[in-house]
Amino acid sequence: MKTLGDGAPIVEHTTAGETHFRRRQNILIDIVALLGAVLLCCIAMELTLRVVFARSLDFSMEMWKYAVALKQPVANPRLSFVHIPNRSAFLMGVPVSINSQGLRDGEYPQVKPPHVYRILMLGDSTTFGWGVREEDTSAKFLERKLNAHLPSQYDKAEVINAGVGNYDTVQEVTYYETRGRNFHPDLVILMFFINDPEPVPVEKKGFLMDNSYLLAFSINRFDEILRFMGLRPDWRQYYKSLYNDHRPGFQACKQALGDFATSTRNDGASALVAILPELHRINGDSYPFKAEHQKIKDILAVEHVPVVELIDGLKDHGPEEELWVTPKDSHPDAKANDLISDQLEKWILANLKSSNSKGNGT
Repeated sequence: MKTLGDGAPIVEHTTAGETHFRRRQNILIDIVALLGAVLLCCIAMELTLRVVFARSLDFSMEMWKYAVALKQPVANPRLSFVHIPNRSAFLMGVPVSINSQGLRDGEYPQVKPPHVYRILMLGDSTTFGWGVREEDTSAKFLERKLNAHLPSQYDKAEVINAGVGNYDTVQEVTYYETRGRNFHPDLVILMFFINDPEPVPVEKKGFLMDNSYLLAFSINRFDEILRFMGLRPDWRQYYKSLYNDHRPGFQACKQALGDFATSTRNDGASALVAILPELHRINGDSYPFKAEHQKIKDILAVEHVPVVELIDGLKDHGPEEELWVTPKDSHPDAKANDLISDQLEKWILANLKSSNSKGNGT
């Protein structure tokens, strides 16, 4: 306490303005402290999630990592994105490598060697081989089987895996027309999946979107909460809704299938569409998307494109979960891809034999 010379105390007076200033100063300090605490919590959560999901089997987080590590946008809106050449990542429990041609496969010369029967497989993550090693994709199973049973006029078979995660039919056909046809395949197989009539997706890029595990985790879990609360349709309702004749995505899919028939025909390549079922409820006679499959077959019948219904060789091989990558991710596992390749091999060899018979006049 201050005093005068005679020891009398000096009374200090604080103005209202000073009091208001101090209050604002204290509030500002509190806000800064709160923001600092929130920032530290976010940093701690970010670091924790990076450790937890460094090598995980969480579908949503692994798909995000796949998009960040191995995809890049392109200007063509009908293609939207492609693989980044010469990149590798560890995803869904397996190593994934992209070659110089943007394929999850070995290198192939674009000029096809003599006496080689070359197949190009178009598709999405199910063809790409989500959650399985490269040698356990349906393309590589098929390649090995064909090379064991190929007709004598061919030295070997090549099956090129052009699958890209999240592609739909429009993108798959656009890929063939802009890139895939340069490999001069004898046969082009379009692997059709139930969600292919979706609109062409756009990869969202940005610093935080590409680098923050916390942001990716929060977005993914928020979507799961909405589904759990019934605020978004379940998988059956959603897939069925894609086949509404008035939806632009379905009309674009229908047009793309017609373009596929025309482009392969003009290139002198054979075409095949293999319809891969959603691997829930495929056993017995309870598959919920028979009508949707029939719509696609009717479209292709008009275009004179043959179809293989892969459900025929996948169902009744034990519990459906035995065909899944994980109990929560129904992408085809190695067993399912083996069964898929069996059916494709059977169709291919039968048609090669038929073509040879016609060529010999028998």
